[in-house]
Amino acid sequence: MRLLLLLSLSLAAWAQSLTVAAPWLVVYDAEGRPRWEIRLEKLWRTKEGWEGEGVSVTLFWAGEPSFKVQAQAIRAEALGRSWTLSGEIAGEGYGFSFTAEEASWNGKLRLKHFRAQGHGLSLVAQEARWELEGPLELFAAEGEGMGWSLRFPYGRFAEGVLVAQEPEAVGHGLRLRAELLELWVDEGRLKFWRVQVVRGS
Repeated sequence: MRLLLLLSLSLAAWAQSLTVAAPWLVVYDAEGRPRWEIRLEKLWRTKEGWEGEGVSVTLFWAGEPSFKVQAQAIRAEALGRSWTLSGEIAGEGYGFSFTAEEASWNGKLRLKHFRAQGHGLSLVAQEARWELEGPLELFAAEGEGMGWSLRFPYGRFAEGVLVAQEPEAVGHGLRLRAELLELWVDEGRLKFWRVQVVRGS
């Protein structure tokens, strides 16, 4: 309980507040809205901070749930400002169901080896990132949907639109390279910018 009191005092200095009712923890922003909630089946203190098992994390944007992540284990620094999830990781966010090999938080959510399904798309990315007020970012990604197979080094998903830089696309008898791709997932509409047709089939 002493550790939890230290957390409360530290977070108050950031114009935030913390509620602890073991086995869960909720951090609020300056407006009193939740920023994230962590629920645990087990919790213990370590020299570096604290660890837990049977983890469920909810991340909020403007007081509304944006991401929910479940994992086998969590490891956090003493003040709870950063943490890492490990084990079997699965969750939901932005209309996707996903799995990852590792998830961490340090001002933004990072999901390594991200695999997601949703909006009629299958996505795989080396890493996905999400900040509290930003889009879902995808790095070294591939996707399939609407008759297309896509590969792109960087993409962003927000408000039902996937924007991908320098995509390579195969589908509908075409192989394309473009400077930019915009995909409106709810409409099933794609737009390629500065397209080069590599090969027909």
